[in-house]
Amino acid sequence: MARHPGVLLIAVLALAGGCKKPSDKPIAGLHSAGAPVLLIQEKEKTPIPVGSHLRAQDQIVATGPALLEYFGGGMRFLESGDELEVGDVNEAKLVGSNIPSHQWVEGQVQEAPPAQRIVAARYTNVAATPTLAGGGQLTNADYFKAFFAPGGMENLMSGPRGEGPSKKLPAPPFRPKVPFIHAGALGEGGFVAEVTDGFAVAETDDLATAVLLEDRQVPLGRTGRLIVPRGAEVVLKTPEGKEVELEGPADLRFR
Repeated sequence: MARHPGVLLIAVLALAGGCKKPSDKPIAGLHSAGAPVLLIQEKEKTPIPVGSHLRAQDQIVATGPALLEYFGGGMRFLESGDELEVGDVNEAKLVGSNIPSHQWVEGQVQEAPPAQRIVAARYTNVAATPTLAGGGQLTNADYFKAFFAPGGMENLMSGPRGEGPSKKLPAPPFRPKVPFIHAGALGEGGFVAEVTDGFAVAETDDLATAVLLEDRQVPLGRTGRLIVPRGAEVVLKTPEGKEVELEGPADLRFR
C-alpha cells in the first residue's frame, strides 16, 4: 500500500527533531573540590579547575568530596567515585535551591529565605585560555588581561608581556576583587568549624571556596557561607567560645 506524501514528511521531520544537537551552553559550575574532579574525554581524564563552567554533555568523575552549583539554583554534592553526565541529574532541572537556607543571627542558626543571586555570573570558563601563537609562554599578565580587561581574550594572541600588571594597581579598598568562584584560603580568625561527620563546604566574601574534611578544626576566617550536605554534621565554635551544632542539609549565611 502506497504511503501518503504528507505522512512521509511528518516522519522525516520527527526524525530530524529527535536528532537535535545538545546545547553547548554552560549549565553549572564547579563550586569547590577537596580532591580533583576529572573531565572524561574518550580515554583521557583532565582535572577541572574550581570555578569552571560545566556543560550538560560533560562527563565527570570525582576523586573526593566536591560540590556542583547549577545555574538554576540546585546543588549536587559529589563523593569519591561518583561519575555522572552533568545535565543528566535532577539538580540540573531545578529552578531554585534544593538546600534549606539559614542565617546566623545573634548567636543562633535561624531559617531564612533563599539568597537572591545570579549563579551563572559567579563562574567563568577558566579552563579555556588559549596558548599564544608560535608556542610562546603565557605570563601572569597575559592571564590577567585575558579574563579581566575589555577585549582581553581577543588581544591575548598579540604576544607575551612582562610579569605583573601593565599599570600600577590602586591601593585597597579601591582594588577590585576577583569576581569569580575560585579555590583559595579562608583566612584566619573568626568562627572555627569542626566537621564531625561527612564534609562541608565554605565560601568567603571574595568567592574563595574550600572543602572542610572530617575531624579537623578549621578557622573560617572570611567565610560568609557554609554549605552542609544531608547526613553531615558540623560543630561551630564562636570567638566567644560558644558551640553550636549544625546538621545538613543546610546553606548557612553568616552575613
